[in-house]
Amino acid sequence: MISKTILHMIHDLKTDKTSGASELIEFALEILEAYLHTIKDPNMDITEDILVLSKELFNVRPSMAPIINTIGYFIHDLEFFSKQTLLEKFKTFPAERLRIDDALTSAFHSFLERFEGKKLNVMLISYSTTIIKHLKENTKNDFTFYILESRPLFEGRRTAEILSSNFETHLITDSAMGKFIKKVDIVLLGIDSILRDGSIVNKIGSYPLACIAAANNKDVYAVGDSFKYNLKSHYNQKIIIETKPIYEVYSKKIKKELFKVHNFYFDITPSNYFKEIISDLGVLTTPEFLEKVKSTLPLEWFKSFL
Repeated sequence: MISKTILHMIHDLKTDKTSGASELIEFALEILEAYLHTIKDPNMDITEDILVLSKELFNVRPSMAPIINTIGYFIHDLEFFSKQTLLEKFKTFPAERLRIDDALTSAFHSFLERFEGKKLNVMLISYSTTIIKHLKENTKNDFTFYILESRPLFEGRRTAEILSSNFETHLITDSAMGKFIKKVDIVLLGIDSILRDGSIVNKIGSYPLACIAAANNKDVYAVGDSFKYNLKSHYNQKIIIETKPIYEVYSKKIKKELFKVHNFYFDITPSNYFKEIISDLGVLTTPEFLEKVKSTLPLEWFKSFL
C-alpha cells in the first residue's frame, strides 16, 4: 500500500514547474527511497507495490524519459523486489550516474574543441542543467550567449542570470529569435526525450528555433544523456504533450465564446534539424545515436508496463 505521504510527493513531482530533468530524477529517487523506508521487513515481497509506484512515476511526466530509465535501472534485472534488493541498487546507482556524467562531459569537451581559439556565439532556449553545467566549466572557449526567455515560465531568465556571471549574455524574447539568429554560430538545445525516430521533445519554441536556424544555415546540436531515450516511444506508445494551466498565458477570466487559450511546455523537433546529438555515447549523428542507445539501454523490461 502506497501511503498518502508518498502520493503527496508524487503530486509535488507532477506539479514541479522549474526543475530540470536531473533535479526531477533526484526527486523521483527520493520518492522511491521514502517508500522503502516505510517497509519494516527488509526481505518482504513488495513487488506489487513497486510496480504500482513505478507506473505512477512513469505517468507523472509522460513527455520526460529519464524518470522511466532511472526506475528501469533499479527494476529491469530483478525477479524479486524487496527493501533489501532495492537498497543494494541504491548503492550502485551513484557510480552509474557518475560514469554517464563523466562520459557526457568528455563528449561535450570534445565537441567544443572544434571551436577552440575562436569566439563562439551560441543561442539557447529555456533552462538545461546539463548545458549550463558544461558551458560554465569550460575555460578554453570565448562564448557570447543569446538566450530566449522561454515563455510561459521564463526559464531562460534563470539561464541568463547564471551564464552572465562568466560570459557576455543577451536575453531576448522568444519572437526575436529570427532577428538575432544571424549573429549566432550554433544553437544548443537540451533534451527532455528522444523518440524512436530521433525527434526530440524539448521546451516549446525549440521547433521554431530549429526551423529558423536551418533557414539561416546554422547548425543545431542536441545535448543530453542516453537516459533521455523514450521507452514509451520505442514501443510505439503515443507521446502525450500535456496542456498546462491557461492562467500562465492569459490571467483574465475568459468568456467561452471569445477565444481559447493553449498552454504547452514542450514541442517536438524532427531529427533532420539536428546535425548531431552530444551524449554519454559520444558526439553522434541521430542514426548513430539510435543504433548505439538501443544496444546500451535495457529495453525488454518495459514491455510488462505496456
